[in-house]
Amino acid sequence: MSSQIKLRPILYATGLMTFGLGLFMLPCVVADLAAERGEWRIFFLLSITSITIGAVTALSSQHDKMPIRTHDAFLLTVLLWVFVTIIASTPFSIGFGMSFTDAIFESMSGLTTTGATIMTNIESYPPSLHLWRAMLHWIGGIGIIVMAIAIMPSLRVGGMQLFHLESSDTTEKFLPSIGEIALQTTYVYIGLTVICAGLYHITGMSNFDAIVMAMSTVSTGGFAPSDASFAPYVEGHADIVAIFFMALCSLPFALLVLTIHGDWKAYRRDPQPLVWICMAITASVVVAFFVATHPNLEIGPEGAFRMVMFNIVSILSGTGFGTEDFNQWGAFPATIFILMMFLGGTAGSASCGLKTFRVHIAWKTMISYTKQMIRPNQISPVRYAGKPVSEATLQSIMIFMFLFLATFAVHACGLALTGLDPLTAISAAAATICNVGPGLGEIVGPAGTYQPLPDVAKWMCTIAMLLGRLELIAVFVILSPSFWRN
Repeated sequence: MSSQIKLRPILYATGLMTFGLGLFMLPCVVADLAAERGEWRIFFLLSITSITIGAVTALSSQHDKMPIRTHDAFLLTVLLWVFVTIIASTPFSIGFGMSFTDAIFESMSGLTTTGATIMTNIESYPPSLHLWRAMLHWIGGIGIIVMAIAIMPSLRVGGMQLFHLESSDTTEKFLPSIGEIALQTTYVYIGLTVICAGLYHITGMSNFDAIVMAMSTVSTGGFAPSDASFAPYVEGHADIVAIFFMALCSLPFALLVLTIHGDWKAYRRDPQPLVWICMAITASVVVAFFVATHPNLEIGPEGAFRMVMFNIVSILSGTGFGTEDFNQWGAFPATIFILMMFLGGTAGSASCGLKTFRVHIAWKTMISYTKQMIRPNQISPVRYAGKPVSEATLQSIMIFMFLFLATFAVHACGLALTGLDPLTAISAAAATICNVGPGLGEIVGPAGTYQPLPDVAKWMCTIAMLLGRLELIAVFVILSPSFWRN
């Protein structure tokens, strides 16, 4: 195995991430000190420990810069997410007495920007923990975006090669470009977070809540410092701000970076933004009409559209904020919400799900295949963004979609075997593998949490969150026996 896998780069990257997490714990110390809460000592000790271990690991694993092969990149990507999740779970387990299972679940949910929680009576926890949960979203969000822009296209995962950057023209040399890509994207990411926090504050949020909610919004995460999720902030019209930023951050960040640098036609070249916005508006109008005209729901048309659009955009973007328990709206809206979970956001954003471009290309492939069935001699190539899509890319997309749906089916059946009712099992499976957060039903719905689930079900959901975030194939590749053969 030593000839196949390079461990030093993996240890080096893990050390840097551990060191970074230790630094991110320091603002949590400040938050508790400002609120005069004694829990600051927990984060201070964990911060010093993480910084020390991370620095020692990174320094002892330094190596000469050299291209990392695709083979190593698969392992590096998966192991980094696992190791960072374990380290990030320590404040939950050591500091606040959660079981190892619950701590890992909460940490994985945060870093994958899923937003599913096992915590109840959230308001009773200190500011440090609220800020830490938001920071996990924020760290995971920028990590996911950089991975989607710079790494996944080079690994040719699930059709992501469509978004291969010119600066990363070979799979063997994609890492040198990550620094430039990450820097440009991080500037935009920070800027959006600051603007979002400022607008939240204008709507009446406290400074602390504005910062925490901005981190959760821009990362399309969904953790909130209240059991009622986003409901406490609706009166100040913060939900309107949230709709805009959830939608904006569900679109490709690379296009946003290009637009800021003067390329105003960037959004025209990629069909994803237009398709995503059309899906969001169409679903909102249909569900709002149903809710406004339902005899048992006394909601006016204007209030219904605003309420429905917030929740539709929240689910479609994978954020998972909630202002209402949409379980009470009936079977038809619930079906639409399940569909929105699967559709997800766009490639190059922090959102997950099947992704807009895959659904779009699958639809075009079906039309092309239908035309060829009617006229066998007609050549009808599948085109995306004005360019023909290669057979290899089409195959990659179809394999991904099959694996995604098959994994969802297995996950749902596994949850049902733990004793969960069908609605809870199916919606929890969809919500975790699509990294959305809230499902349907009384247990995991918008008004519930994942706390009542048995530990086995929590571990299933934790694994599903990782699989969904890493686009499935990256994990399946390292689990295959051929990966480990010399």
